[in-house]
This record gives sequence, structure tokens and C-alpha cells, in this order.
Amino acid sequence: MYHSKDITVLIATKDRVKQIERAIRSSVNQSINPRVVVLDDASKVNIKDELAEKFSDFQIDWIRSDMPSGVAGARNKLVENSSGSIMVFLDDDAYFEDENCLEKILKKFSSSEGLAAMAFKIILRQGTEGLQIPFSRLERIFKKNIHNKETEVSYYVGAGHVLLREVFEKIGGYDDDFFYGLEELDLSSSIIKERGNIIYFPLVKVIHEPQRSVVNKKNQLKDETYYSIRNRIWVSYKHLPKIYFISHLFIWCSYYFIKSLFKFQLIKYFFALRDGLLKLKYLKRKPFDSESLKYLKKNYGRLWY
Repeated sequence: MYHSKDITVLIATKDRVKQIERAIRSSVNQSINPRVVVLDDASKVNIKDELAEKFSDFQIDWIRSDMPSGVAGARNKLVENSSGSIMVFLDDDAYFEDENCLEKILKKFSSSEGLAAMAFKIILRQGTEGLQIPFSRLERIFKKNIHNKETEVSYYVGAGHVLLREVFEKIGGYDDDFFYGLEELDLSSSIIKERGNIIYFPLVKVIHEPQRSVVNKKNQLKDETYYSIRNRIWVSYKHLPKIYFISHLFIWCSYYFIKSLFKFQLIKYFFALRDGLLKLKYLKRKPFDSESLKYLKKNYGRLWY
């Protein structure tokens, strides 16, 4: 049985004062009173100086990194500087839809056995409204109401999710080297191999209004595309059995090659490919066993691609 003191909201931000203020406000205006930890990840302005006075009546811990940590590294720092078994991660450009979200999370974890992670129903507002949920487009077409049903899944979306601290620490947290992109898929795979369950919990809704990525800067070689290619190689190598690894790598590398060709970014493509392949000899490879594969096939896992 968990209590309100066991839940902590963790938010990292970089140069987004307006967005992080909204995310914090949605976290403290809940039916239960959580502790919130905010990481200022090397912003040009000091986030604490800008906002601390506005939230002086709430339990907020402000920490700062002088060097950019990336998504994976920032989340690890948030965990290191927090307590509480139920860790609710929220992106700085996302916010809870209503004031009962944390209470719903608390009740679900208190009544569930073997629950290690939780995916939310994330409502994407970027021009037109859409959903960021852990199901393929094909599954959404054939199962029209899948977005409204609680079910076990194979991964979670990073904009809003929950991780159980004891499982997170057993795995070793996020891999800092990922820096940006696919860190959720990597950790989800490790959770499944540890026999942890991940559920999609649509009763908790998060609004996500994505901002321009902090790694997408003009003329920057290591941008979102670079990390997507490099990290895809790492994730598939670490977790997939050989036959799935070959298929997965072929399909995704072909996709990124065509995409890079049309965007005149082939130099970036081959640079990311090189960096991804060079590190394989240093990565620990532990493919999914039969039990993990059974879980993935049952719960919307993607193995071939």
C-alpha cells in the first residue's frame, strides 16, 4: 500500500520558463500534495531564480546542472536527487489534464502486483490533436477503442510516465550515453527482462505540446536524426535475438537512408551509422529470453521492425 509521501513528480527543463511553470502548476494543483523535483539542465537563465517565489508554498526541490545532461542523463539526476517509490516523470512541455491524476496513479500502484511502469494517455497538441500512446498505427486502426482500454504494453512514451524506484535502481537507470532518443524503449526492454509489467493507464491523461528539440540546432551534426539512427542500433543490439536484430536493423537503416537521401543528410546518416556500430563491441548484449518474447508478442511488442 502506497501513500502520498511515496509519490514524487520529476521534471527536467532547459530554457523553457513558460512551459516548466505550467508543468509544475499542473503537478502541485493535485488532489494529493506531492513533492516535485525540478532539474534546470544548463539553461541560459536560472529557472529557480525565475520561478521559486511563485511556488514557495509547495514542496519543490530545485537542482541545476551546469553541463547539458541529455534526456537520459537528466532523468537519472532527477532520480538521484529525489526520494519516493513512485516516480512520475513529466516533460516540461507537458501537463496533467486534471487534478486527480496523481491520486489515480497512487491507487493503481497500491492495488497492483508486479507493476513496474505505467504509460499514460498522452494527448498531442501540435497543430491538429493526436495521441502518443504505446500502440502501432495498425493496431489503432483494427482496434478502434484501444486508446481507452487499460492493458499491459511493451513500452511507454517519455512525455509522461511512471517508474517504480526499486525496479529502476535494479536495472541501473537510464543509459546516459543515449543522451536523446529511444531511452524509453531501452529501459522498457530491461524492465520486461526483469519480469516487470508495464501498463497503459488511460485514466491518467497528459497534454503534450511539443517544443522544438534542444538538440535540433542549425548546422548541428548531432541532432534528433543522428541520435535516432545511432540509438536504434544500440537498442536493437542490446535486446533483440539475432534474427530480429538483423531484420530490425535492415528495415530501420533502410528507412533512415531514404529519409536522409531526400533531406540531403547522407553525411549525417553515415556518421550516425559509424558511431552506432563502433560502440557495439562495448555494449552488453542480453537478448530477450523466451519468457520476455512471450510477453512482447502478447502485449503489442515490435520485434521485426
